Amino acid sequence: MVKRKALGSGLEALLSDKPSTNAKKAKPNTQRTENNSGQEILRIPIENISRNPHQPRKKFSEEGLISLGNSIKENGMLMPVIVRHVDQGYELVAGERRWRAMQYIKEESIDAIVIDSSEKNSALLALVENVQREQLNVIEEAEGLQNLHSGFGMSHAEIAQLSGKSRSHITNILRLNTLSEFVKSKLLENLIEMGHARAVLSLSEKDQEKLIIQAIKKQLSVRQVEGLVKKHSTNKHIFKNSKKDQDTILIERELSDVLGTDIQISESRQGKGKMIIKYNSLDQLQGIINKIKN
Repeated sequence: MVKRKALGSGLEALLSDKPSTNAKKAKPNTQRTENNSGQEILRIPIENISRNPHQPRKKFSEEGLISLGNSIKENGMLMPVIVRHVDQGYELVAGERRWRAMQYIKEESIDAIVIDSSEKNSALLALVENVQREQLNVIEEAEGLQNLHSGFGMSHAEIAQLSGKSRSHITNILRLNTLSEFVKSKLLENLIEMGHARAVLSLSEKDQEKLIIQAIKKQLSVRQVEGLVKKHSTNKHIFKNSKKDQDTILIERELSDVLGTDIQISESRQGKGKMIIKYNSLDQLQGIINKIKN
Protein backbone atom coordinates (compact mmCIF):
# COMPACT_ATOMS: atom_id res chain seq x y z
CA MET A 1 0.00 0.00 0.00
CA VAL A 2 1.43 3.38 -1.03
CA LYS A 3 1.21 6.09 1.58
CA ARG A 4 0.09 9.55 0.56
CA LYS A 5 2.85 12.14 0.83
CA ALA A 6 2.50 14.79 3.51
CA LEU A 7 1.17 18.08 2.23
CA GLY A 8 2.56 20.23 5.03
CA SER A 9 0.65 21.32 8.11
CA GLY A 10 -0.81 24.45 6.51
CA LEU A 11 -2.26 22.61 3.52
CA GLU A 12 -3.55 19.71 5.58
CA ALA A 13 -5.44 22.20 7.72
CA LEU A 14 -6.82 23.97 4.67
CA LEU A 15 -8.03 20.80 2.99
CA SER A 16 -9.64 19.54 6.18
CA ASP A 17 -11.66 22.75 6.64
CA LYS A 18 -15.43 22.69 6.54
CA PRO A 19 -17.01 23.23 3.16
CA SER A 20 -17.34 26.82 2.07
CA THR A 21 -20.37 28.70 3.30
CA ASN A 22 -20.77 29.75 -0.32
CA ALA A 23 -21.52 26.12 -1.17
CA LYS A 24 -24.94 26.64 0.36
CA LYS A 25 -25.58 29.23 -2.34
CA ALA A 26 -25.00 26.71 -5.12
CA LYS A 27 -27.20 26.91 -8.18
CA PRO A 28 -30.42 24.86 -8.09
CA ASN A 29 -29.19 22.31 -10.68
CA THR A 30 -26.32 21.14 -8.43
CA GLN A 31 -26.74 17.83 -6.63
CA ARG A 32 -25.47 17.25 -3.08
CA THR A 33 -23.98 14.15 -1.45
CA GLU A 34 -21.42 13.46 1.30
CA ASN A 35 -18.21 11.44 1.31
CA ASN A 36 -17.01 9.16 4.11
CA SER A 37 -15.43 12.12 5.90
CA GLY A 38 -18.69 13.99 6.04
CA GLN A 39 -17.61 16.55 3.44
CA GLU A 40 -20.38 17.78 1.19
CA ILE A 41 -19.89 16.95 -2.47
CA LEU A 42 -21.67 18.99 -5.11
CA ARG A 43 -22.36 17.82 -8.63
CA ILE A 44 -21.49 20.99 -10.55
CA PRO A 45 -21.92 21.62 -14.29
CA ILE A 46 -18.47 21.63 -15.87
CA GLU A 47 -19.25 24.83 -17.76
CA ASN A 48 -19.64 26.64 -14.41
CA ILE A 49 -16.03 25.87 -13.41
CA SER A 50 -13.07 27.88 -14.71
CA ARG A 51 -9.43 26.78 -14.56
CA ASN A 52 -7.05 28.08 -11.91
CA PRO A 53 -5.12 31.03 -13.38
CA HIS A 54 -2.17 30.03 -11.15
CA GLN A 55 -2.07 26.44 -12.38
CA PRO A 56 1.66 25.76 -12.79
CA ARG A 57 1.22 22.97 -15.33
CA LYS A 58 1.52 24.24 -18.87
CA LYS A 59 1.34 20.95 -20.78
CA PHE A 60 -1.33 18.26 -20.50
CA SER A 61 -0.79 14.98 -22.32
CA GLU A 62 -3.80 14.32 -24.55
CA GLU A 63 -3.10 10.58 -24.37
CA GLY A 64 -2.96 10.76 -20.58
CA LEU A 65 -6.24 12.68 -20.37
CA ILE A 66 -8.00 10.20 -22.66
CA SER A 67 -6.69 7.31 -20.55
CA LEU A 68 -7.84 9.02 -17.34
CA GLY A 69 -11.22 9.77 -18.88
CA ASN A 70 -11.70 6.13 -19.87
CA SER A 71 -10.73 5.05 -16.36
CA ILE A 72 -13.28 7.46 -14.85
CA LYS A 73 -15.90 6.20 -17.29
CA GLU A 74 -15.18 2.61 -16.28
CA ASN A 75 -14.65 2.99 -12.51
CA GLY A 76 -16.12 6.37 -11.63
CA MET A 77 -14.24 9.37 -10.29
CA LEU A 78 -12.67 8.30 -7.00
CA MET A 79 -11.71 11.79 -5.84
CA PRO A 80 -13.75 14.97 -6.34
CA VAL A 81 -12.04 18.09 -7.64
CA ILE A 82 -11.61 21.00 -5.23
CA VAL A 83 -13.05 24.37 -6.19
CA ARG A 84 -13.59 27.77 -4.63
CA HIS A 85 -16.49 30.14 -5.14
CA VAL A 86 -15.85 33.16 -7.42
CA ASP A 87 -18.16 35.77 -8.91
CA GLN A 88 -18.48 33.90 -12.20
CA GLY A 89 -19.30 30.56 -10.56
CA TYR A 90 -16.48 28.29 -9.41
CA GLU A 91 -12.73 28.20 -9.92
CA LEU A 92 -10.57 25.09 -9.75
CA VAL A 93 -8.20 24.82 -6.82
CA ALA A 94 -7.00 21.26 -7.46
CA GLY A 95 -7.92 18.55 -9.95
CA GLU A 96 -7.53 20.09 -13.40
CA ARG A 97 -6.56 16.77 -15.03
CA ARG A 98 -9.79 15.19 -13.79
CA TRP A 99 -11.77 18.25 -14.93
CA ARG A 100 -10.22 18.07 -18.40
CA ALA A 101 -10.65 14.29 -18.58
CA MET A 102 -14.37 14.62 -17.83
CA GLN A 103 -14.68 16.95 -20.80
CA TYR A 104 -12.96 14.39 -23.02
CA ILE A 105 -15.64 11.82 -22.20
CA LYS A 106 -18.39 14.41 -22.76
CA GLU A 107 -19.57 14.56 -19.15
CA GLU A 108 -21.65 17.63 -18.38
CA SER A 109 -21.05 17.80 -14.62
CA ILE A 110 -18.40 16.79 -12.08
CA ASP A 111 -18.16 15.96 -8.37
CA ALA A 112 -16.57 18.82 -6.43
CA ILE A 113 -15.85 19.94 -2.89
CA VAL A 114 -16.16 23.69 -2.37
CA ILE A 115 -13.73 25.25 0.09
CA ASP A 116 -13.06 28.75 1.39
CA SER A 117 -9.71 29.58 -0.15
CA SER A 118 -7.85 32.80 -0.88
CA GLU A 119 -6.19 33.29 -4.26
CA LYS A 120 -2.83 32.77 -2.53
CA ASN A 121 -3.81 29.44 -0.99
CA SER A 122 -5.39 28.37 -4.26
CA ALA A 123 -2.10 28.98 -6.07
CA LEU A 124 -0.20 27.05 -3.38
CA LEU A 125 -2.57 24.08 -3.47
CA ALA A 126 -2.39 23.88 -7.26
CA LEU A 127 1.39 23.78 -7.11
CA VAL A 128 1.66 21.22 -4.31
CA GLU A 129 -0.90 18.86 -5.85
CA ASN A 130 1.15 18.67 -9.04
CA VAL A 131 4.56 18.47 -7.37
CA GLN A 132 3.66 15.79 -4.86
CA ARG A 133 2.04 13.60 -7.49
CA GLU A 134 5.36 13.78 -9.36
CA GLN A 135 3.67 14.98 -12.54
CA LEU A 136 5.13 18.47 -12.73
CA ASN A 137 8.15 19.40 -14.83
CA VAL A 138 10.87 21.12 -12.79
CA ILE A 139 10.58 24.35 -14.82
CA GLU A 140 6.83 24.45 -14.25
CA GLU A 141 7.56 23.97 -10.56
CA ALA A 142 10.15 26.78 -10.63
CA GLU A 143 7.72 29.19 -12.27
CA GLY A 144 4.96 28.21 -9.85
CA LEU A 145 7.27 28.82 -6.87
CA GLN A 146 8.32 32.16 -8.37
CA ASN A 147 4.65 33.13 -8.57
CA LEU A 148 4.25 32.42 -4.84
CA HIS A 149 7.48 34.23 -4.00
CA SER A 150 7.11 37.35 -6.16
CA GLY A 151 3.37 37.47 -6.77
CA PHE A 152 2.24 36.74 -3.22
CA GLY A 153 5.32 37.84 -1.27
CA MET A 154 5.96 34.46 0.37
CA SER A 155 9.45 33.80 1.73
CA HIS A 156 11.37 30.61 0.97
CA ALA A 157 10.74 29.45 4.54
CA GLU A 158 6.97 30.03 4.28
CA ILE A 159 6.72 28.13 1.00
CA ALA A 160 8.78 25.28 2.44
CA GLN A 161 6.61 25.00 5.54
CA LEU A 162 3.32 24.97 3.66
CA SER A 163 4.47 22.72 0.82
CA GLY A 164 6.28 20.13 2.94
CA LYS A 165 9.52 20.70 1.01
CA SER A 166 12.88 21.69 2.49
CA ARG A 167 13.99 25.31 2.28
CA SER A 168 17.08 24.30 0.30
CA HIS A 169 14.84 22.53 -2.25
CA ILE A 170 12.73 25.68 -2.67
CA THR A 171 15.82 27.89 -3.06
CA ASN A 172 17.50 25.55 -5.57
CA ILE A 173 14.38 25.22 -7.72
CA LEU A 174 13.77 28.98 -7.71
CA ARG A 175 17.27 29.57 -9.08
CA LEU A 176 16.29 27.71 -12.25
CA ASN A 177 14.24 30.78 -13.20
CA THR A 178 17.51 32.54 -14.06
CA LEU A 179 18.21 30.08 -16.89
CA SER A 180 17.92 31.21 -20.48
CA GLU A 181 14.60 30.56 -22.19
CA PHE A 182 16.37 28.11 -24.50
CA VAL A 183 17.63 25.96 -21.60
CA LYS A 184 14.21 26.12 -19.93
CA SER A 185 12.57 24.88 -23.13
CA LYS A 186 14.92 21.88 -23.27
CA LEU A 187 14.08 21.00 -19.68
CA LEU A 188 10.37 21.25 -20.47
CA GLU A 189 10.91 18.93 -23.44
CA ASN A 190 12.82 16.52 -21.17
CA LEU A 191 15.84 16.67 -23.49
CA ILE A 192 18.11 17.42 -20.52
CA GLU A 193 17.99 16.74 -16.78
CA MET A 194 17.87 19.27 -13.99
CA GLY A 195 21.54 18.51 -13.26
CA HIS A 196 22.52 19.70 -16.73
CA ALA A 197 20.62 22.95 -16.20
CA ARG A 198 22.03 23.59 -12.73
CA ALA A 199 25.54 23.05 -14.05
CA VAL A 200 25.27 26.01 -16.44
CA LEU A 201 23.47 28.43 -14.11
CA SER A 202 26.53 30.62 -13.58
CA LEU A 203 27.18 31.11 -17.30
CA SER A 204 25.86 33.83 -19.56
CA GLU A 205 22.72 32.96 -21.54
CA LYS A 206 24.81 32.66 -24.72
CA ASP A 207 27.27 30.26 -23.09
CA GLN A 208 24.42 28.30 -21.48
CA GLU A 209 22.91 27.66 -24.88
CA LYS A 210 26.22 26.63 -26.44
CA LEU A 211 26.94 24.05 -23.75
CA ILE A 212 23.40 22.67 -23.66
CA ILE A 213 23.32 22.27 -27.46
CA GLN A 214 26.57 20.36 -27.18
CA ALA A 215 25.20 18.26 -24.30
CA ILE A 216 22.10 17.28 -26.28
CA LYS A 217 23.99 16.60 -29.51
CA LYS A 218 26.64 14.44 -27.84
CA GLN A 219 24.32 13.03 -25.13
CA LEU A 220 26.67 14.21 -22.39
CA SER A 221 26.15 13.22 -18.79
CA VAL A 222 25.65 15.77 -16.02
CA ARG A 223 29.21 15.18 -14.81
CA GLN A 224 30.60 15.78 -18.30
CA VAL A 225 28.70 19.07 -18.56
CA GLU A 226 29.99 20.11 -15.13
CA GLY A 227 33.51 19.42 -16.38
CA LEU A 228 32.96 21.56 -19.47
CA VAL A 229 31.61 24.40 -17.34
CA LYS A 230 34.63 24.23 -15.05
CA LYS A 231 37.01 24.24 -18.01
CA HIS A 232 35.13 27.07 -19.71
CA SER A 233 35.10 29.14 -16.54
CA THR A 234 38.82 28.72 -16.04
CA ASN A 235 39.64 29.72 -19.60
CA LYS A 236 37.30 32.70 -19.74
CA HIS A 237 37.73 33.80 -16.13
CA ILE A 238 33.98 33.78 -15.65
CA PHE A 239 34.02 32.66 -12.05
CA LYS A 240 35.38 35.34 -9.76
CA ASN A 241 34.35 33.78 -6.44
CA SER A 242 37.97 32.80 -5.78
CA LYS A 243 38.84 36.52 -5.68
CA LYS A 244 36.02 37.35 -3.28
CA ASP A 245 36.29 37.16 0.46
CA GLN A 246 33.95 34.80 2.29
CA ASP A 247 31.90 37.68 3.73
CA THR A 248 31.01 38.91 0.24
CA ILE A 249 30.08 35.41 -0.90
CA LEU A 250 27.89 34.96 2.19
CA ILE A 251 26.14 38.29 1.56
CA GLU A 252 25.45 37.25 -2.04
CA ARG A 253 23.84 34.01 -0.87
CA GLU A 254 21.75 35.70 1.82
CA LEU A 255 20.48 38.36 -0.58
CA SER A 256 19.72 35.70 -3.20
CA ASP A 257 17.62 33.78 -0.64
CA VAL A 258 15.73 36.91 0.44
CA LEU A 259 15.03 38.27 -3.05
CA GLY A 260 14.66 34.91 -4.79
CA THR A 261 17.07 35.69 -7.61
CA ASP A 262 20.78 35.62 -8.40
CA ILE A 263 22.85 38.43 -6.87
CA GLN A 264 26.41 39.28 -7.95
CA ILE A 265 28.63 41.65 -5.96
CA SER A 266 31.94 42.95 -7.28
CA GLU A 267 34.32 45.12 -5.29
CA SER A 268 37.42 47.11 -6.20
CA ARG A 269 40.57 47.44 -4.14
CA GLN A 270 39.46 50.94 -3.15
CA GLY A 271 36.34 49.52 -1.47
CA LYS A 272 33.94 50.65 -4.20
CA GLY A 273 31.76 48.14 -5.96
CA LYS A 274 28.48 47.28 -7.61
CA MET A 275 25.68 44.78 -7.07
CA ILE A 276 23.88 43.13 -9.99
CA ILE A 277 20.33 41.85 -9.44
CA LYS A 278 19.12 39.48 -12.17
CA TYR A 279 15.46 39.16 -13.19
CA ASN A 280 13.63 37.39 -16.02
CA SER A 281 10.40 39.39 -16.29
CA LEU A 282 8.83 42.68 -15.25
CA ASP A 283 6.60 40.79 -12.81
CA GLN A 284 9.65 39.29 -11.12
CA LEU A 285 11.31 42.73 -11.03
CA GLN A 286 8.22 44.23 -9.39
CA GLY A 287 8.25 41.44 -6.81
CA ILE A 288 11.91 42.19 -6.04
CA ILE A 289 11.15 45.91 -5.69
CA ASN A 290 8.28 45.16 -3.31
CA LYS A 291 10.56 43.04 -1.14
CA ILE A 292 13.20 45.76 -1.02
CA LYS A 293 10.57 48.34 -0.01
CA ASN A 294 9.28 46.09 2.76
